Amino acid sequence: MDNNTNCCPVKNGLGKLMCSVLPVFVFLLAAGYIIHHIWLMPIYEQTATLWRPVGEMKDMMPLMLVYYAALSVAITALFRKAKKGREAVCAAASETECKIGGKYCPVKFGVCFGSIIGLLMGTLCAGSYIWTPIPGELAIKWFIGDMIQGIGAGIVLSMICYWKKKV
Repeated sequence: MDNNTNCCPVKNGLGKLMCSVLPVFVFLLAAGYIIHHIWLMPIYEQTATLWRPVGEMKDMMPLMLVYYAALSVAITALFRKAKKGREAVCAAASETECKIGGKYCPVKFGVCFGSIIGLLMGTLCAGSYIWTPIPGELAIKWFIGDMIQGIGAGIVLSMICYWKKKV
């Protein structure tokens, strides 16, 4: 059995993981509110027969919070694992290359990581168009919204890691 604790981003680092999960959770929740309750609400109102009634939606709020919490944990754990590879690159690079604006800028890393997460989330969500009678415009906007959430989560995580090194 492998005793290498670097294989699991959660093992021996649950406290660090949770300190990063909370800001990601808050970001995803806030972005989700803006995307779904402001930007997409006109489309949801036009397709009201496809969705639960407002009262039922309010009853689902605890499940939505669990969804965002689980998503935040998964994104953060994946980020921590990906960051291990970046740290190896920065160990061999000059200090200025790994600062904001440098060749290995943490924000660039966050955007790259977040783009992959957003692509995954957006593809899964927009793929509902195949099975559900939703407008194509909604599928496209879901994809864009998930890309925004993924990139934003990547930037939040990269800035947390950068800030922790500065303190």
